[in-house]
Amino acid sequence: MSMTAEQIAQQAVETVIKALPYPRAQLEQMSIHQLPCLTDKAQIFGPAPDNAAVMEEYPADWTGMAVSSSNGYINFWLIFHCEYSKERALACLGAQPSVSAAIDTACLRVEDNIRTWSTLK
Repeated sequence: MSMTAEQIAQQAVETVIKALPYPRAQLEQMSIHQLPCLTDKAQIFGPAPDNAAVMEEYPADWTGMAVSSSNGYINFWLIFHCEYSKERALACLGAQPSVSAAIDTACLRVEDNIRTWSTLK
């Protein structure tokens, strides 16, 4: 049975919220300098949970929002688990004016992902 547009949108929001390491309201208060960094080798570094002054590499199963920098441009990324492929997925959210805008864009990207995968089932 195919999903309605509303069901797809709701599932996308749930997927994004589930991927975030903190409640949305808390993340929206952060600046890009407080988010983990995604390297060009797909490694993610961020503050250690027990000491924010220490940077550590996050494990391969980590999900959340990160930023990358290339040629002077900052891009936001959502790292999440695709419910269809059951694999870790990355969605480029591009340059965004705020973490809040990046979360909204993440919902749209995941919605597109769900729509695509649901047509392939």
